[in-house]
Amino acid sequence: MSWSLGEIEGLARKAARGAGFDWGMAEEAGKAVRWLAGIGLPGPEVLDAYLRAYDRTPHAQMRPVDVTAQVWTAAGGAVCPISAGAALCDIAQDAGLPAEIRIAHCAHPLLLVPFIAAASEDGGHALHLIWEGGEFAFAADIRGTARTPMAPSGRPHILRAAAPDLPLPECQLRYDLDPEPAARLTEFSRRTLAPETEASRASGAGAGLNDND
Repeated sequence: MSWSLGEIEGLARKAARGAGFDWGMAEEAGKAVRWLAGIGLPGPEVLDAYLRAYDRTPHAQMRPVDVTAQVWTAAGGAVCPISAGAALCDIAQDAGLPAEIRIAHCAHPLLLVPFIAAASEDGGHALHLIWEGGEFAFAADIRGTARTPMAPSGRPHILRAAAPDLPLPECQLRYDLDPEPAARLTEFSRRTLAPETEASRASGAGAGLNDND
């Protein structure tokens, strides 16, 4: 089924919220998924896989422990790409990114790509992102490719540097989303309608990747 990018963003935002992200981080997830869909990459499908893999995981276990370190890690092992991406953008706006950052174990690293693009724009410098499943360069334009976009994990390496010539993605205004991931994302989004009661919390509605330790 063909979806507008606005519809994709809204579905992703509500699904992320339903999986337990606070509304601010859910907004970031929606924008990231829309960005990816806008250049033909499977942002909705990757978000679906991510939410299913880490549903009910406390966010405190997945956010970067120390964003001043050269290698970012999380207490629970896998680093949340949306949390890490938002932190990268904050650093780019405030003090500028260091020469390089590595993420030891990033869950579904494709979701990190839109945040590196935003960090490059916010910081006003070229950035080069490399991981096992792809490579992107952000400067005057955006170039790159994701060879294995659905990879569940990777070790992204972010360099404040220019990059070799890479393919120029083709932008699009609509995205073809298969019914299965669309239905699963819709199920996550329906959790936002669940009443906040002891029974709903016990069953998982609204739980997961929030800031409750």
